[in-house]
Amino acid sequence: MFKKIQWKVLTVFLLLVISVMLVVGTFLLNSISRYYHDEFRMQMEQSVFTADFVSQLDTAASSDAPEAALRTLLDSFAGRMGIDSYRNFYLLDGKNAAVLYAPDGAQEVRATSNVLAAVSGRIGGSVDRQSAVMDYAYPVMQHSRTAYIVYISDSKEELYGIMESIFTIILGGLLLGLGLAVLLGLILSRTITAPIVSLKKRAEKIAAGDFESNIEVRYADEIGQLTGSFNTMASELRQTLADIAAEKNKVETILTYMADGVMAFYRDGSVMHVNPAARKMLDIGDGEESFDELFARLDTGLTMNSLLYLETDNTVEKSLTVCDTHIRAYFAKLTPEKGPASGIVAVLQDITEQQRLEDSRREFVANVSHELRTPLTNVKSYGETLLEAAEEGSMEKNFLNVICGEADRMTRLVRDLLMLSQLDYGNALRKAPFSLPDLAESVVQRLRLEAEKRSLSFTYDNRAPEMPPVNGDKDRVEQVLVNVVSNAIKYTPEHGMVHVECTARLTEAIVTVTDTGIGIPDADLPRIFERFYRVDKARSRKMGGTGLGLAIAREIVEAHGGRITIQSGKGRGTKVQVLLPIYGTPEDTKTEEE
Repeated sequence: MFKKIQWKVLTVFLLLVISVMLVVGTFLLNSISRYYHDEFRMQMEQSVFTADFVSQLDTAASSDAPEAALRTLLDSFAGRMGIDSYRNFYLLDGKNAAVLYAPDGAQEVRATSNVLAAVSGRIGGSVDRQSAVMDYAYPVMQHSRTAYIVYISDSKEELYGIMESIFTIILGGLLLGLGLAVLLGLILSRTITAPIVSLKKRAEKIAAGDFESNIEVRYADEIGQLTGSFNTMASELRQTLADIAAEKNKVETILTYMADGVMAFYRDGSVMHVNPAARKMLDIGDGEESFDELFARLDTGLTMNSLLYLETDNTVEKSLTVCDTHIRAYFAKLTPEKGPASGIVAVLQDITEQQRLEDSRREFVANVSHELRTPLTNVKSYGETLLEAAEEGSMEKNFLNVICGEADRMTRLVRDLLMLSQLDYGNALRKAPFSLPDLAESVVQRLRLEAEKRSLSFTYDNRAPEMPPVNGDKDRVEQVLVNVVSNAIKYTPEHGMVHVECTARLTEAIVTVTDTGIGIPDADLPRIFERFYRVDKARSRKMGGTGLGLAIAREIVEAHGGRITIQSGKGRGTKVQVLLPIYGTPEDTKTEEE
């Protein structure tokens, strides 16, 4: 019952009326009672026990027959005052308050607080509202003690009658107020609840998908404003849902007809969405496997939990082969604005044609590089033979020097291309455990003379002397370090600094090469590991560079399960880090098993 607003409003009205009437009635009854008691006390003090009457009492008490004199005085006084105006008029014994004289023949009186006060010698003039009578007691003293007590009392029948009449009036007013409160409460509650009921019915229609009908705004008060706001909200919601539906249709159309595959999964691994392209690529038909089941079957080594704990901006890239179809898959978290990731999205790209072209390119480069080795060797040997026979300073000797130099450069280029081909096909590494700090120190010693020729500060620091061995191809890792360190020496101006440092972190061994050289512009950093890419093409060619050194370095490091990073800026020097797994880590174990 009290769950409805109208009953709550009605209850408040009723409680308010009852509270007001109780407060008013209590105040009124207390005021009347106080008035009657105060009026009685004032009559006693101003009309009865005046100075003249008190003097007469003292004179009668001092006579030879005080009790008879007091009775005569009281009879005379009662006659003058009108004995009927008081119900009880007594002369009491001062010791035990026994009745000595009573016009109405009473034999005893109640020992009220006023009587007890008079026995002790004090005027009992206070009014006890809790007592059944209003009384006043005056002590008549003899020899400093209470000999007699003049006691007057009056019943409260008149007071009780008035209070009963007032209570009846208050009760009638309360009943009338309750009736009006019920009527006004119902009217007010219906005024409030009627628009709310309309809003409720409208909300139910909106929840059911009906956005067309509006609620009539009848009043300009807060409820009317709420109704107008609700109508506006319904209109905006209708438009928003229409826009969302349109966008959803667009997205569904795009996902349905796009060439790339898209898959989305909830946190529990169940399928959220799979477009036709993804079903075709992965050959999964209409079935819906969970994330872990599907990608365990495809041998990706990925699980839902491992991806959910990725950093926010990180993605994972994997290569798959399904029924002779080469697929590159990208995995990322579905992250809301607040809270944990809600799932995983996977984007699949069919790279079968790209893979075929890449394989053809690699094969072409390998074949061409292999075929060029013999002609270049012949050109080099015949050029050197002719160079020995040519006269010093002749034009023929200069031409032959150029031919031999270009042959050397072409030979280095072919050698690098063959190395890349071997790395592409996974045939370039012969792994065995070795000490990376010792290898780094030997590279530093090997290139120290070149650094001294350029007046460079060339230092080495081994910060991990107890580092476990690295499992890899020592010659290839040495090639990487030589390439990185020699680049630092080449591109650092005279009197600059090149520092090589070897450290270990968890399961990785790290070689850091820091220089104060010319640096690499920010625009060139993303492409620094591309094949044949040179930052300063003219200068790189002049120094004998082929543009393949860093590309080969990255291929070698990644073939070992490691990574290489570069931090640089134009004019700010360069910092290169080579990170390799320490022997015995999962990457090495996997490589050895393979």
